[in-house]
Amino acid sequence: MTISLRFIIAAGLILFLSRYATGQAMMRIPLKSTKTLWNKDDVTLTNVNDNTYFGQIMVGTPGQPFNVLFDTGSFDLWVPSLKWPKPGSKRYRSSASKTYKPNGKKAEVRYGTGSLKGFMSNDAVEIGGVRIKQQAFIEATEAPGRRIYERPWDGIFGLSGLSKSTITGACPIWRTMMDEGVVTKKVFSIWLPRYSDSAEDGGEIVFGGIDQEHFTGAHTYVDAEGLLNKFMKYSFYVGKVDTKVCSKGCKVVVDSGSTYIRGPPNLIVKINKQIRVTADCSNYDKLSEVISFTIAAKTFTLTPRHATWHAIHSSISYCLGLPDSRNR
Repeated sequence: MTISLRFIIAAGLILFLSRYATGQAMMRIPLKSTKTLWNKDDVTLTNVNDNTYFGQIMVGTPGQPFNVLFDTGSFDLWVPSLKWPKPGSKRYRSSASKTYKPNGKKAEVRYGTGSLKGFMSNDAVEIGGVRIKQQAFIEATEAPGRRIYERPWDGIFGLSGLSKSTITGACPIWRTMMDEGVVTKKVFSIWLPRYSDSAEDGGEIVFGGIDQEHFTGAHTYVDAEGLLNKFMKYSFYVGKVDTKVCSKGCKVVVDSGSTYIRGPPNLIVKINKQIRVTADCSNYDKLSEVISFTIAAKTFTLTPRHATWHAIHSSISYCLGLPDSRNR
């Protein structure tokens, strides 16, 4: 299936759209941005910029609230079941819902940062005040490897528009929303602003349209293909220096559930050599060369702050460039 993706990267703004048709109705869900602690290669990091964004949905009748990560890189909706082992977690109670329908099929999903196991169930789901009568989802029972337990959200809301999940065979919830006519304009957009200690507004996902206040300029359209909606990106410059990365084009994806720009180690090291951030952060505030790349014949730029990670652990501060994908 080929669809059309639209997104724009501007000052403090990332807007991602997936376009399937036209229409009018919109629903909005505010997103929360949080600084979180998490483990990567046994090193605990404190995110001092932006890490993860999540919003609330309701499952069941009456609705049971869950904070979920809206993820363009996956298919399925899952929330913790009563068997979920993480202390203090919200857990879905099927016995408390008048609209619950059992399924029982076993399910296992793998992500770049972990995996989970559980079983399928069906129930009503409310999103931004709009109700879906029946949606198949996973009641998660465990997450081998424990990385998912460390996240600040309760579950994941897969945003694939395919007719069925390649993992569980269930109809993804965004497809259900379109099929049930919950949205007449079959577009969703995500606004992810920069984190601020004083700002409570962590962003917004809009189903059925675009908030014109959250972007400037014109959208860039690019054809995407395959299960992950891959598209082509060309060249990677740091300042005026050509890193020779993606000179002939690289297939990439836009993933709202991922924190970073990632890539194979042999390519990422070429970019980091030109960014030249020092591990002790002594030159962090002096970095000035913008990072640029091309999509659909348009050049997008990132400031050094967007392309480096200033990490703080206890009283130690250190800086990292773009991460590679060797452990993903």
